[in-house]
Amino acid sequence: MKRISLAIVLAAIMMACNTSKKTVKIPEAISLTDTYWKLTELNGKPMVTEDAKTLREIYLVLYKEDNRVGGNAGCNGYGGTFKADQNGFNLSFKQMFRTQMACEGLDTENEYMAVLEKADAYYIIGNELQLIKARMSPLAKFVAVPGKAATLK
Repeated sequence: MKRISLAIVLAAIMMACNTSKKTVKIPEAISLTDTYWKLTELNGKPMVTEDAKTLREIYLVLYKEDNRVGGNAGCNGYGGTFKADQNGFNLSFKQMFRTQMACEGLDTENEYMAVLEKADAYYIIGNELQLIKARMSPLAKFVAVPGKAATLK
């Protein structure tokens, strides 16, 4: 009887020691560049479905290879250049241009383009990009859309 009890105890100890190693996948940090950033909030106002009826998806892509920026501002496509510090959070947009189509929702588009010209820094928190000016409240918030930037080249 003692042998059976001892065998059961030993088996239980061996099973307890044989914990399977679980692989925890740590999400990769999302890069500022070569990522499709979809606008979710502009000057503290969420982009709502009513905007989607009159505007195309507003997005931003910063291309690392040649420091170009491009996207859609709701109606018109836009582009320009950007400068981002390698080890910091400073970011600026220069030589910005856009097409000149007339559409509904140009107020939102003009507000968005003004934000790009005003922004001087950024933060990435999780999968969210925030453009800011002088450490104040975010001027714009974007969410990363994985894999979509590669389809635009």
